[in-house]
Amino acid sequence: MQRYERLWERLLTLLGTLGEVDSSTPGRLRLTVDRHDVEIVMTEAEWDELVRIPHGSFAGGALHLLHALSRAQSIDAPFLVYDTYELHASATPRSPLRAEMEADRRRVEEYLRTHPGAKVQWRAFPPGSEPT
Repeated sequence: MQRYERLWERLLTLLGTLGEVDSSTPGRLRLTVDRHDVEIVMTEAEWDELVRIPHGSFAGGALHLLHALSRAQSIDAPFLVYDTYELHASATPRSPLRAEMEADRRRVEEYLRTHPGAKVQWRAFPPGSEPT
């Protein structure tokens, strides 16, 4: 079998070894393991990206998925959401990182609306040295 052949079908087979899989809704995979449901919000193209780009193999992508599933189940998160080469446990079908970024953007827009002459500047801080 070729390295990247049938990635989606292989994913469905892998998930089927864990529990019951429902793939009837495009962009959603519902996995039931021991009466615990986790809905994976990810398209076939996103799975292909996840396997090929950051992990380079089906095994690497599958391992990432299994770790993410474990995290989601440990915090009782009903969703596992794909966003930029990552799977994130979430309470909603939206990426928690994307929701946080949108909230930050709204805060900046509100600030600029209430302070018309203000200037906004983006700065990168080294990890651990973020201002409080």
